[in-house]
Amino acid sequence: MSGFQNIHAEVGSDKVVVTMIARRCTRRIGTRCWRRGADPEGYAANFVESEQIMQTKGYTASYVQVRGSMPFLWEQIVDLTYKPSFDIVRVEEAARVLERHYHDLQKKYGAVVGIDLVNTTGGEGRLYERYAKSIEPILSEDIRFIHFDFHKICGHIHFERLSQLYDQIEDYLKKHKYFLLDDQGKKMAGQTGTVRTNCVDCLDRTNVTQSMVGRKTLESQLQQLGVLGGNDTISNHPAFDADYKVLWANHGDAISTQYSGTPALKGDFVRISAVKDN
Repeated sequence: MSGFQNIHAEVGSDKVVVTMIARRCTRRIGTRCWRRGADPEGYAANFVESEQIMQTKGYTASYVQVRGSMPFLWEQIVDLTYKPSFDIVRVEEAARVLERHYHDLQKKYGAVVGIDLVNTTGGEGRLYERYAKSIEPILSEDIRFIHFDFHKICGHIHFERLSQLYDQIEDYLKKHKYFLLDDQGKKMAGQTGTVRTNCVDCLDRTNVTQSMVGRKTLESQLQQLGVLGGNDTISNHPAFDADYKVLWANHGDAISTQYSGTPALKGDFVRISAVKDN
C-alpha cells in the first residue's frame, strides 16, 4: 500500500517541490492493538517506508526513513480497559527475531540507527528493556540504538526538545547522506543508512520525530544547492514552513488512518509546531 502528497514552495527566486511517499509493508498487516511486534521471520507490524523527495533548480534529492513496531514477539490483549496490557511472547526468541529484522534492513538500506521513543516505566518500560537487551549483541558501527523518552522529555507540546535527539544522530545523518541527482540526471550522492523510529503505535511520537529528521535533511539539501544560505532554515520562510508542517501532518494522518482508523493524535501539533533551530 502506498500514498503520496506534495507541496510547491518559493524560496527567494527558487521554486521547490517536496513530495512525501508512504509505502506500507504488506507482510504483517493488521490494525492497532490487534497486530503488534514482529512475526518469527522479523516482519514488523505497521512497517512503513517514508520517502521525502525534493526537486529544485533541476536537481532531485531523496531521503528514506522507516517506522515499525518493536521487532520482537509481543502482543496486546484487547479488552475493555483503556490501555490493554502488553505481553512479551517467547522471550528467548527476541534476539533472533530482532537480528533477522535488522539484517533485512541492512540489506536494503545499509546502516541503521534504531530510535525508540517509548516510556521507561510501566508496560512501555518493559518493552523498552526487552528491545535494548535484545539488540545489544548486534550493536556496531552500522547498527546503533538510541532510546529517547519522548513523553518525559517533550511532554505534549515541547517538540523543540527533539533537538536533544538530533544532537545524538547529527553525525550519523551527515555520514550517511541522502540520494542526489544533478540537473543532468547524474548521481552525485547516495544514501547509505536509514533511521528506524518506533513508539508503541509508530504513529504520533514517531511522526513528530520523523518530521524533525526530514526537516533537518531537507535543510541540508537546500543549503548544498544554494537555495538556503549556510545558516538559513525552513522556519525563516513562513509560507514554506507552514506548508511543510501540513505535508508531514497529512503524511502521518494517512498512515494512522490505515493502522488505527483515525488521524494522528499529534497531527494538530505538527501543523502548528516546529523544532526550534539549535
